[in-house]
Amino acid sequence: MPLENRVICGRDTLLIGIFTFSCLLLELPLLHPYDRPIPMQLVTLSNGTSVVLKELSLDNPYIPSHQQICPTALLVALCVLVPLGVLGAVTCWAPKPGEAASFLRGFMLTVACTVFLTDLIKNYIGYWRPYLYDECGFDPVTRACTLPAGTAEAHKSFPSGHASLSFSSMLFTSLFLLRKVTAQPMKMKTCLGVQDCTNVALLVALSPVMLAFWIASSRVRENDHHPADICFGSFIGSAWAIFWYLRYFCATWRCAEMSISPSSEDTHRDDEDDAIMIP
Repeated sequence: MPLENRVICGRDTLLIGIFTFSCLLLELPLLHPYDRPIPMQLVTLSNGTSVVLKELSLDNPYIPSHQQICPTALLVALCVLVPLGVLGAVTCWAPKPGEAASFLRGFMLTVACTVFLTDLIKNYIGYWRPYLYDECGFDPVTRACTLPAGTAEAHKSFPSGHASLSFSSMLFTSLFLLRKVTAQPMKMKTCLGVQDCTNVALLVALSPVMLAFWIASSRVRENDHHPADICFGSFIGSAWAIFWYLRYFCATWRCAEMSISPSSEDTHRDDEDDAIMIP
């Protein structure tokens, strides 16, 4: 591997960092989403009175960000600290030249592409959130929204940014951990002898993805998003995570195959000699 690809703060990392920062600027209210007409029905009663009927699926109470199960600040903290914490632990436990630099570059590109595509689709489609009327301050008398800022945010339901960002960062992290686990069997010395703990390690490696499922599910529970928003957002994040992971690391199953020597007299050696022993 060239020296440039092993240096964490090299030229490539700097350029990727600039690209990531540029994509994150889309989170600022620079673009206005598509102004999709507010859904309503005007019914005239027998006495001549007109009544505005709202779409019930869009008439849920609005929950401010700081009162949500996973507010934006917590989402950003988890999607940054969990991957970096995993990288730090793996680097201390089983360091490998160039691995940290590859992880950081792949992670930044995953997040950048996910944020860029998610915000682009949000603004292009401009679909209503489940609490459209409450967030935009809909007035039945004027039949219009009274809160401009709330109106813009109420038209950014599809796809879910929480789902796309959480799945992009957490799936990338889980794939990285699965690569380390499947490369060598893991065994632990207990009072009952040496026990194979590879399955336990695999479940631990999948824990970041489980966290992403929790974050995405909380958005439906609080009526922040429709189920379709969550599904498509999760797909966007997962697709970018897999793409950039394969760009910087070999596929998990290929790493497992490559760790097994196909020739020489060591082919039949005992598994315990190959295993990572956990005291």
